[in-house]
Amino acid sequence: MDFASLRDSIACMESMTYMNAGWAGPSPSQVVERMRDAGERESAGGPAGPEGRAFASAVEEEARTEAADLFNVDPADVLITHGTSEGVAIALFGLDWQPGDVLLTTDLEHPGIDSPVAVLEERGVEIRRASIPPDASADACIEAMRSGLDSRVKVTALSHIMFTTGLRVPADEIVAAAHEVGALVLLDGAQTGGHIAMDFTAMGVDFYATSGQKWLMGPTGSGSFYVRPDRRELLTPLLRRQGTGFRQGLGQYSLASQGVAERAGYAEAVRINRELGPERVEEHTHGLAAALRAELSGIGGVSINGPADGPTACAIIVISVEGWEAPAFVEALWETHRIVARHVAHPPGIRICTAAFNNESDVERAVAAIAELTGR
Repeated sequence: MDFASLRDSIACMESMTYMNAGWAGPSPSQVVERMRDAGERESAGGPAGPEGRAFASAVEEEARTEAADLFNVDPADVLITHGTSEGVAIALFGLDWQPGDVLLTTDLEHPGIDSPVAVLEERGVEIRRASIPPDASADACIEAMRSGLDSRVKVTALSHIMFTTGLRVPADEIVAAAHEVGALVLLDGAQTGGHIAMDFTAMGVDFYATSGQKWLMGPTGSGSFYVRPDRRELLTPLLRRQGTGFRQGLGQYSLASQGVAERAGYAEAVRINRELGPERVEEHTHGLAAALRAELSGIGGVSINGPADGPTACAIIVISVEGWEAPAFVEALWETHRIVARHVAHPPGIRICTAAFNNESDVERAVAAIAELTGR
């Protein structure tokens, strides 16, 4: 599959300019059809009958294998989840926190990290928040995290890509710095899977949670959670199950059942990304983003809130427009030009994403619309 074929397989691209994969990516027809077929097969086999259960197990194994291949890890170290926040919760609430333990995070996090961190703080865990500028360089990111690290830090938990600014932190270096003081690292990868190429084994990360419905263009309520094999014993399952249905391996950390259609759709979405090639996807999406940034920088009254270029930039562009509140501008983009974007609150801005299904014409339409709305 190539990028043009992918675009043609997404129904909404005929009627709008969709630039909001960071919230939810529209699913290709192959994903939609796979989910429909899986649901029909489950129904025909009886969901709790021998055939239905065998089919569900096979789909789960397929999803785990696809995710493991995408991230270069063993399938036994991958749990299929309902999304990034579930993986984050399994890690943060499954660890044995002791008096004096510290959790280091940042001041740019999504509620998927901030919410469980707030619960831990209420329970007595000391929280440190590294201050990272929205447009920080790689060195500045590393220095900010190093400044909060010492032997008391039990876990460093942060987003690999910040959802409000598009800042891509140097994950490999942050993992190494945390490990130097004996700290574990949990990365929130809600904005990474299907967006950038990753190798969890080479990264050395301890826990990594990803989403399926965003850049991967899978179904809502899908994702994966990776646990480094030598870290599994550190986690206690949040739910204790008894009886003949007790699951082994990472399955014991699952918080709830998941529909076979969602797992099948996730497996298909990951397969498509692997067929496109993660490195090619990253090159394509980042190239479009660079072109968009270059054009927007020439429009008066428009400011880019995140990195302008370099290794901390990605395919998320966040802008501020003089004289406009971000929610109103996002609404105007849709009402006047049928462009789908979103606003973010901290710092406030208009977020535009260039995904695998986007192309140069989308960039041109976005630039023209923003120039028109600003009166430039």
